[in-house]
Amino acid sequence: MIDKVKAFVPATDEVWRLQRHQDRECRFFRQKVRGNPAPIGGSWQGLYIFAPDGTLLARRNTLNPDAAMELMDSGLEKWSSLAKEERKAADPADYLPEHRWENSMPSDGLVLRSTLRDLPQKGIGPEGRGRWNRDHAWFNRDEARSWLPKEISVRQKQTLPEVLALRLARFHVVDNVSGQEGPYAKADILHAEVEIEVTAVDGNDATIQISGLFRCKSDGVYKLGETDWRHFPSRTRGVDATLRGEATWNIEQGRFSAFRAAAHGKAWGGSGLNGRRGVTKEKPAAIGWYFELVDDDPRDRLAPAFIDVYNADWIIQPDA
Repeated sequence: MIDKVKAFVPATDEVWRLQRHQDRECRFFRQKVRGNPAPIGGSWQGLYIFAPDGTLLARRNTLNPDAAMELMDSGLEKWSSLAKEERKAADPADYLPEHRWENSMPSDGLVLRSTLRDLPQKGIGPEGRGRWNRDHAWFNRDEARSWLPKEISVRQKQTLPEVLALRLARFHVVDNVSGQEGPYAKADILHAEVEIEVTAVDGNDATIQISGLFRCKSDGVYKLGETDWRHFPSRTRGVDATLRGEATWNIEQGRFSAFRAAAHGKAWGGSGLNGRRGVTKEKPAAIGWYFELVDDDPRDRLAPAFIDVYNADWIIQPDA
């Protein structure tokens, strides 16, 4: 198995975009998969095996390990049958993207990795509530600074600007544990507040304590206008969560050197694609969200799931 895996270069991408958008990268994908660059409806999620020039060698949507192994064998068999000239890489001018959300990653701001998971509940074992998921939350340099009061000294307090508290509530304290969920609209947010207090200053390091409260309730009516999320199934749902955390701000560098915060609470309802059928307001799921500062790792360059509806002026848009 290990030797077989070494024959592949793994990569992951969002197939919704590849199917529908007009970026050069997306058109290249569609041309190679079905021989036509026109947009594709439905969902083509799954496993793909491509040659370096984009030739499709094998494809299948499966969660079965044995079926995935068979797919790898099929791809390797077709690869071995290719002539030397057919194994060359494609010209980058044919496929390099014209836009990627990752290009907006704020290198001088605050980039958080969020890990969300089901929490233990009485009567529900790991097999019933054992999934977890990952995302990222972005704040540019000015937004990162707004996590602290203007005067950085002990006992000084700060309320996180509403637009940033709403960003957390609408896009990051969301139940994506077991599958994809859509973002909340501003009208769905009943309460979003984050309070900050400076508790210590040691040289250039200022320590802050973070506390927050999020309450969201959607009536299932889509309210975000012309975005890709208008195609997403929307149903009644809600979240009730509290946030606690601690972070260290380097005063001289003007950036965070450490950040850890955890939210926990209840979530109910959803799109039908988030694995929460039967999870009602009366019988909600217990969820935890953990936010931490990222390291310099390419895996943490992934854009937030809802970056396209951040509505922040520093985000580079596809038509820019």
